[in-house]
Amino acid sequence: MEQQDKFYKGLFWGAALGAATGTIMGLLFAPYKGRETQQIISGKVKSMLDKATELYENSEHEDAYNNDAKMRSQEIIDTARDEAKKILTEANTIIRDIKGYPKTKEN
Repeated sequence: MEQQDKFYKGLFWGAALGAATGTIMGLLFAPYKGRETQQIISGKVKSMLDKATELYENSEHEDAYNNDAKMRSQEIIDTARDEAKKILTEANTIIRDIKGYPKTKEN
């Protein structure tokens, strides 16, 4: 039992150290500034959501997919889009707070 506890403790500390090292290395060797990286990520998220929506709406087998699975997938897409918007808004707020810019009115 004690050996198993040591294993899990070592696994935890190894994962934590690896995550910390990866984060530091990522920040040190990042090819873009924070705002540019945020814009790149948000652009990719938006394009993936748009592509998924387009594939969903332009399905060749419209009748075959007109069921609960289709409605559930649309709910997932809508939820993902809403969450992505919330994350981008929060990220913009954090960046403004860090840089000392005045807050803007949100919708």
